[in-house]
Amino acid sequence: MGKLKRFLLRYDPPGIGLEIESEEGSVNVRHIDLPAGTEVASSKEINTVVDRLIAEEDLLTKRRHRPALLQLLGRLYQVEVDPTDDEGTESVPSPSQGAAKEGFQEGQQVVLVGLAGKQQAHNGEMGTLTKVKKDKFEVALNMAGRDADPVKVKGVEHIVALAPKGTPLSVGAHVAIRGLRNHVELNGCIGRVVECHEESHRYEVRATESGQLFRVKQENLVPIEMAGAGGAIAASFKENREPNTNTTPRKKDNAGSGGAAGAAPGDQAAAASVAGAGDGEEIFEPGSQVQLVGLKTAMCYNGQTAEVLSVDRVRCRYEIRLADGSVKTIRAENVRLAMKASPRPRRKEGTAAGAAQSGKMR
Repeated sequence: MGKLKRFLLRYDPPGIGLEIESEEGSVNVRHIDLPAGTEVASSKEINTVVDRLIAEEDLLTKRRHRPALLQLLGRLYQVEVDPTDDEGTESVPSPSQGAAKEGFQEGQQVVLVGLAGKQQAHNGEMGTLTKVKKDKFEVALNMAGRDADPVKVKGVEHIVALAPKGTPLSVGAHVAIRGLRNHVELNGCIGRVVECHEESHRYEVRATESGQLFRVKQENLVPIEMAGAGGAIAASFKENREPNTNTTPRKKDNAGSGGAAGAAPGDQAAAASVAGAGDGEEIFEPGSQVQLVGLKTAMCYNGQTAEVLSVDRVRCRYEIRLADGSVKTIRAENVRLAMKASPRPRRKEGTAAGAAQSGKMR
């Protein structure tokens, strides 16, 4: 059967790996698929997933492994977990709950999300409610230096209350993406801040519904009141996952900037945090053959080929297996696609860099 050494997390698609050492001393990783992020949103659901894992896997026991699994899955799904939770608390209110709690009033500051058709260009724009009548709203946009006609929207799912002025952008804060010019399909996307990069003034934001990770400049984020965003989440997810056929693909200009491919100033919704081929545009799937490069403290590994076992998007790392069977964790910038035939690296969907092409753009 072998001995369980440790757990490995896979963020996309959600999964967990069991690193098992055989009696002969070789190490293998058995991957187990987990439910999508949209299916696990509460402490109770995570407890259920963990208990099912333990019941199905002979190597796992409730006493030894349950606490660690709860902690890992809580991090994977971005949910606070109570090991004794038998009721669970939903991390995102349902649309009906959100509408009941919102109590929108005239004069309230809001941001527009989930709009389609001709109004799609207003996603992410902020304004003041001037008229409120059941599920019909009129919003006067905050347009500096010029007047604009009020935007009329129908449906509470298209407006989200802004957080009080002065609310900090900190880890855990709920935000809406706004003001992007090259990747307007991301405007109005609702997410949660998972990491702050103070030196570059950028924040890693995980989309609430899709679970995708974006790196966004501070000026392209606005804090929101999550209590009133229940109905808006599904709508914004629907709009943001549709391809933007009007956007010209761009090639990344500066691999070290952390910004979007060819983004205009202030438009920095970046690629996923895992940077395949060192340029932030590709993600190597498990099973891909890669080559190690640029290592400084372990230079002996440079040039060696390895197999990708799993991807950690949050920490920008790959779990790899070398030819001698050893398993290592390595930074994304130290990985290149091997010249030998291997699974084609997958373009990240729903990100700014996902639109980049390999040819030169003129």
